[in-house]
Amino acid sequence: MSAAVAVAWRNIVGPKTHYRADPVAFLDIGSTKVCCYVARRRGSRGFTLLGRGYQQTEGLERGIVSDTDAVEDAIQAAVAEAEAMAGMTVREIAVAVSGCAPRTKLMKGTRALSGRSVTEDDIEALLGSVRLKAQGEGRQILHIAPLTLGIDGGRAVKDPCGLAAQSLDMWAVVVSVADRALNDILGCVRRSHLEIEDVVVSSFAAGKACLAPEEVERGSILIDLGGGTTGVSFFAGGRLAFIDQVPLGGEDVTADLALELRTAQRHAERLKSLYGSVQGRSCDDNKRIEVPIIGDHVDQPTGEVPRAMITQIIRNRVRQIFDEVQDRMRESRRIFEIRPPKTLVLTGGGSQLEGIDELAEEMFELPVRRARPDLVVGREGVEDLPCCAAASGGLALVTDRDPALSWNDSAEANGLARGVVRMSRWLRENF
Repeated sequence: MSAAVAVAWRNIVGPKTHYRADPVAFLDIGSTKVCCYVARRRGSRGFTLLGRGYQQTEGLERGIVSDTDAVEDAIQAAVAEAEAMAGMTVREIAVAVSGCAPRTKLMKGTRALSGRSVTEDDIEALLGSVRLKAQGEGRQILHIAPLTLGIDGGRAVKDPCGLAAQSLDMWAVVVSVADRALNDILGCVRRSHLEIEDVVVSSFAAGKACLAPEEVERGSILIDLGGGTTGVSFFAGGRLAFIDQVPLGGEDVTADLALELRTAQRHAERLKSLYGSVQGRSCDDNKRIEVPIIGDHVDQPTGEVPRAMITQIIRNRVRQIFDEVQDRMRESRRIFEIRPPKTLVLTGGGSQLEGIDELAEEMFELPVRRARPDLVVGREGVEDLPCCAAASGGLALVTDRDPALSWNDSAEANGLARGVVRMSRWLRENF
């Protein structure tokens, strides 16, 4: 994207906070866990980890708040853990959300020029009109990204500024989330005595951490398999092109195992970790696995099943998740027609299942790889846990001030309020 387009884009999506490169705090509120990173920028790419906090929570159901007290406790514990490790107090933080039913709209805008040259103001005005058209009741816009720019109803151009035309055309993707669900999550953050700097969708942040620049340019789908939800995002032409979500994840695999094998949830999770696979092998029928039936003593299991049965249970659920992802992509097929994907990347905790890359390649008919984030380096090496991909990528999004970040805090809606907030931040940063 040209500098002119980037400047106009930032202007239209609203004033963004100036982020200090040292340090930055980011909070990933997933479907089953809360992860907090405090880090310092390291060179042109990557971060040095100062502090990390990680907490499981039962206060979220598929990324939606079901118990505010539990979510607030998890947020406060994760932030406190990161603060203790970093030796500092976090006051301002950016947030990634995994729930809130993200949806992508493909919007077209046209601006009449009457033969004059395209200017930055024209691009800004066109982005503004797209945003206004995309506003929907009960939804908040988090990301806006131009997919293509063109002139005179046909010719696509990378940077139209300075070109004479009768009209300027734009296809843009607009990502929104459910307003009430988002406000519930942000309310928990604010009640934890934190000021929210920005909000992103987790699968967008995970893509920033896991996709190589070449994949983002050529066209790559990212599937982030979480505990309660599976996020899907698509990047092409160097920018975000699509985001959606399936309300299924690793917890559903565990629940299927617990039900089918008549065992407790904790034993099913352990079986998934030890023997989880989606690809059967010739020896699986002959390999028997001991399973504690509900009521058994853990050291004296009475159940026994062939490993092939465990594999089939897991495979059925993962196939359903991938089927749902394909359905969501078909609903936005126009985006994928404009920018056909070339590769598929898997991340998240569920991506560690044996053979899942082979199943994805079979179903999506694309080259597939599994990815771990590599942007954050801590005391013990690279922080590469797939379940923390969104926290890692989120640091890069907010420090780079990615122009697709479009969230505006309704609490800062009027100019006076924005001015006071900006001044207070400036005083804190400079004195």
